[in-house]
Amino acid sequence: MNSDYGKRIRFEMKIPSRRGRIPVVQGFHPQSKCKVDLIFDSDGLNFSASQNEDETMFIQTLRSQRHGSLYIPFSGDPNLNYETARFVGKIGLEVLSYRCQELDGWNEEIVNKKELDELRDYVRRGKPGFVWPIHTRRIYSAEHQFKDDIEEAYQVLNEWDILFIPSHLSSDSGEYYAVIAILGVEYTINLGGPELEGYLRWLKKNNNQSYLYLTKPEQ
Repeated sequence: MNSDYGKRIRFEMKIPSRRGRIPVVQGFHPQSKCKVDLIFDSDGLNFSASQNEDETMFIQTLRSQRHGSLYIPFSGDPNLNYETARFVGKIGLEVLSYRCQELDGWNEEIVNKKELDELRDYVRRGKPGFVWPIHTRRIYSAEHQFKDDIEEAYQVLNEWDILFIPSHLSSDSGEYYAVIAILGVEYTINLGGPELEGYLRWLKKNNNQSYLYLTKPEQ
């Protein structure tokens, strides 16, 4: 568990749910052939035989062997599929709402914005078999530590921003993209339609830099 893989496993297993609970991860102990529940708490990593497993066999095996292994599942970077696309679409709409909430009449403007109807319908009702195009890439490792003038080292679970790409016909119109990073994986979604051509051109023009870390003019 001293490898980068092990560090990432430990980091992801410590992320609490929305209710502040640390989730239980199920692994496998090959020596006793038992499934085990693993959880990080204030004392570190704790594990025990899962429900319906032979706990007596598990404990006896641990006591009789000086060395052993625990297999912990690792999902890797998420694939872009139907479920992921709808999830990112939902986040994108929430990000836009959050970004606009200080503007007068923002709620009515977003609710009545017909350009958002296609994505809203996709998120709410779905469209089986259709995966809304999303640009995904890893921009830093999940366990990457940042530093600034306030904190010596910290980790980022998620971050986001809205990228506006003006139309070549008018600076008053264009495309709005939600750029979201979760555990270092960046997702970029067009809020106005299922296409990425404008973003891909922008990305090439900006040397493939992440908009989240691009120097932006003062608002």
